[in-house]
Amino acid sequence: MAITFRQLRYFLVLAEELHFGRAAQKLHISQPPLSASLKQLEQTLGFALMERSHKAVRLTPAGIVYAEHARRILGQLDAAEALAAQAAKQVAGKITIGFVPSMLFRRLAETLREVQEAYPEIELRLHEMNTSRQVEALLAHRLDVGFVHSAPFPEAITEHVLGTERMLCCVPRDHPLAGRSRIRVSDLAGERVLIFAREFAPHFHDKIATLLQAADTEPFDGYRIQHWFTVVALVGQGMGISLVPQSLARSSFANVRYIEIEEAVAEHRISLIWRDENLTDTTRHFIRFVTGQADQF
Repeated sequence: MAITFRQLRYFLVLAEELHFGRAAQKLHISQPPLSASLKQLEQTLGFALMERSHKAVRLTPAGIVYAEHARRILGQLDAAEALAAQAAKQVAGKITIGFVPSMLFRRLAETLREVQEAYPEIELRLHEMNTSRQVEALLAHRLDVGFVHSAPFPEAITEHVLGTERMLCCVPRDHPLAGRSRIRVSDLAGERVLIFAREFAPHFHDKIATLLQAADTEPFDGYRIQHWFTVVALVGQGMGISLVPQSLARSSFANVRYIEIEEAVAEHRISLIWRDENLTDTTRHFIRFVTGQADQF
């Protein structure tokens, strides 16, 4: 029996949720068809993708590998459909796009170039702003979409998670911790840890402040910082250390080192957000193209 794209989509949703009830709800189906689809897929492949018990569902090693490649296949399919639709009907118009600066180190620029190549008649208008400002702009109809650090969003905002990113500790090159490859949050006790002003990024501020509580350390809020590049520049001048997104390690800032943090909670999501009521056909094509490339972010 041939494997269908529907089977792959069902499997990927289940691989993300690791719960038959939640996966079925997300797919708008009942659990029996979902279980039957997975069983047929495993029978066709000849090996198990999931381990099931009355307490939990988890991917087998084969399932982990299969999910990774299935995600790429469906992403390519979505991109192919978008390109074919563009060829069948010329897509034109303008899209106003917000983005946080660190997204430039997570393939945002390349993705925008690919969108421009696929849809040459679309005009992209870019606005650099933090997550809070993007949410405000979306609600005020000043943005069509936004590339953001995930946070609790208002009900009117639709979110598509593009990926998960670890937080790293950024220190000056001559800092005592600079020679370490990994640290624990408790190693930051007594350090001056620079952080965003809460008014600019309340979710990030609170997340990092909570993380630092484990080290009995209070974040230093003497600077009204609103951009990651400012944080790293200050660290490079020995004015403190900070916890920053992993993507910033790809930047070319001198005089800093990036160190892994052992705690699993030291991570955050990056997302594409929009308002469904705002969508034009042009914006729908853009969202479909970008979400089809999500595994590359």
